[in-house]
Amino acid sequence: MSFQESGTNRRPSLFDAAFCATLGLYVIFIGGVVLASFLMVAGTPDGRIQFMESIRSPAVLHAVWLSLWTSSVAAVIAMLISVPSGYVLSRYHFRGIRLLDMIVDIPIILPPLLFGIALLVLFQRSFIGPSLKAIGLKFVHQPSGIVLVQVLIAAAYGTRMLKGTFDNLDPRLAAVARTLGCTRMQAFLTVTLTTVRNSIVAAFVMVWARALALYGPIIAFVGSATGYTEVMPTRMYLEMSVGRLEAALAVALIMILIAVGLLLVVKLYGDDGDQTARMMRV
Repeated sequence: MSFQESGTNRRPSLFDAAFCATLGLYVIFIGGVVLASFLMVAGTPDGRIQFMESIRSPAVLHAVWLSLWTSSVAAVIAMLISVPSGYVLSRYHFRGIRLLDMIVDIPIILPPLLFGIALLVLFQRSFIGPSLKAIGLKFVHQPSGIVLVQVLIAAAYGTRMLKGTFDNLDPRLAAVARTLGCTRMQAFLTVTLTTVRNSIVAAFVMVWARALALYGPIIAFVGSATGYTEVMPTRMYLEMSVGRLEAALAVALIMILIAVGLLLVVKLYGDDGDQTARMMRV
């Protein structure tokens, strides 16, 4: 196998071999974990029977459906937050911008479970919960609470990802559009968003995937009522806690298949988006 560093034309060295071997071992480890999970379910007759029973279970089907629709709604709302937030953090400079930038990272650096507990305390021990309940908005132990948790955490990842995208985009492109008569909004919609559209698609997919995989904050804030607030990660944990490992792996395989599909979309659109941003820079 021959390989070389991008942008160079030299023979591979021991340094290159060591770094590539490190990557190879890590990839083998990840692939081995996924393959072992698949073989444990599909490699034996009992495993296949348990898998088919699990995916036909009303509880599992509801968990899959609840995960899909809450993640989709949350991803749309999170992107409506992430696009303007990432743009402001990238383009605007004013007193306090670094503080805002730091606060946006809190959902990323905090343990997810701690974030869910903090939300529960906020809604149950302050005026916020009763005030929202008085106007018909209920979040604690409700499916709407799943969406709320997903939005608050996933939007931080989307904002951080899109800030990097806007950082790599030449601001003169929008400035030229404004000299041609576009308003700031028109320049943003027709030039900026069009240029980074693939990166936005990739960010949406990543935000959706992050929302889908959340477990700790959801179980802390909304609980795990079967057929009501139970999502796929919660269902997987409950199956494992009662010794139904094959059933837990069945749910895990569904999530793995979704994750693989999402990664393909990210690689397809994300790389193109980065290339577009680089090509548009002067």
